[in-house]
Amino acid sequence: MQAPIFSLLDVERTYELRGRGWLNRTPRKLKALDGVRLELQRGDTLALVGESGSGKSTLIRLMLGLEPASDGRVLYGQRDLAQLDAEERKRFAREVAFIYQNARGSMNPRMRIADILAEPIRLHRLCEESAIADRVVALIERVGLPAGLLQRFPGELSGGQIRRVAIARALAAEPRVILADESVAGLDVSVQAQVLNLLRELCRESGITLVFITHDLGVASYLCDRIAVLYLGRIVEQGPTEAILNTPRHPYTRALLQAFPRFDMPLKASLSGEIPSPVDLPKGCRFAGRCPQAQAACRETDPVLTAHDAGRQVACLFPVASV
Repeated sequence: MQAPIFSLLDVERTYELRGRGWLNRTPRKLKALDGVRLELQRGDTLALVGESGSGKSTLIRLMLGLEPASDGRVLYGQRDLAQLDAEERKRFAREVAFIYQNARGSMNPRMRIADILAEPIRLHRLCEESAIADRVVALIERVGLPAGLLQRFPGELSGGQIRRVAIARALAAEPRVILADESVAGLDVSVQAQVLNLLRELCRESGITLVFITHDLGVASYLCDRIAVLYLGRIVEQGPTEAILNTPRHPYTRALLQAFPRFDMPLKASLSGEIPSPVDLPKGCRFAGRCPQAQAACRETDPVLTAHDAGRQVACLFPVASV
């Protein structure tokens, strides 16, 4: 069996918060990620879902090597991202691409689309200078846009067009992995469907590994084969998409699904109780204060992510029973 393309081993990311004034100089610690374990095989398509503040974007930043883990290890193949030398980091930058949530804002407004797509090709020296123009045309056509758009600027394109250009730019360096942050948010439903179809086809044709942050369970079910549900910096359930959406085992996952009858609404669990502060987490299960089936043990014992059924992992002392 091949080694995972990405491995996260008990990864933590902690930030120090300092108050204002001389009376509040003692830093407090906020755990954005706390003991995350995750493996990605080549060709996997994984959706990261959860309410705002669950740690999804922080997790992506660590996987991109933009921030170091405070504890634990992030491995790309067999190598720790924190220990990559200059040559390995350059190869990593080519093999792992990122699609920004704000596609238009991620592009230089003074550069034409042709130059934006040529930039990663030229940076990584993927072909001779004379062949770059033809390669750029092939890229724009691969994402379903006409070559005539190459001489336009980002501000002249529609929302759907600029998202396709962002995908083309991610593909320009021939990556093995694409990480994407809410890359279809804010689009009309028909345009969103077109972009999702494009991403799904590209992943299937090229065997690209995809990690996709989304608040939309409809997007997750359509695009990704696996789902990881995050809550306050931890993965509380992960496994095959169909199994998780049809028979959630964690009470938080079930609450998300019950509060999400339509696939065009933001993800927000409808539960009583307050979300604990990540600066002052409670003893025991951090979901216990909102869980409708919490028991006394839940307020004392912090559950760990353990194997459940059919490739599923759940962090709950009393998982939801199947119906």
